[in-house]
Amino acid sequence: MVPEVAVERLRKACDPATLPCRDSSEMKPLEAIIGQERAVRSLRFGLGIRDPGFHIYVAGAPGTGRTTAVRRFLTEEARNQPVPQDLCYVHNFQDPSRPR
Repeated sequence: MVPEVAVERLRKACDPATLPCRDSSEMKPLEAIIGQERAVRSLRFGLGIRDPGFHIYVAGAPGTGRTTAVRRFLTEEARNQPVPQDLCYVHNFQDPSRPR
């Protein structure tokens, strides 16, 4: 039989004086992806592959912040990389599937 739990124990109370701020507006935004160490390792691994034809696929439920997290991660990683060369696309009117 499952023991009965007192109502007072169903909720955790916290002393506001122990918090580092008065309200959430004083908090700094998170810089890291929390609880996704494996995903971060996979992103780093995928970014390390420089051969053509390799891609990174990110899956997850809508609204969970995966796009925001990956964009923030990639922005930070890009700061440590050399600026890539510019690409110039020239349309090939004789064979549109083969740009010059």
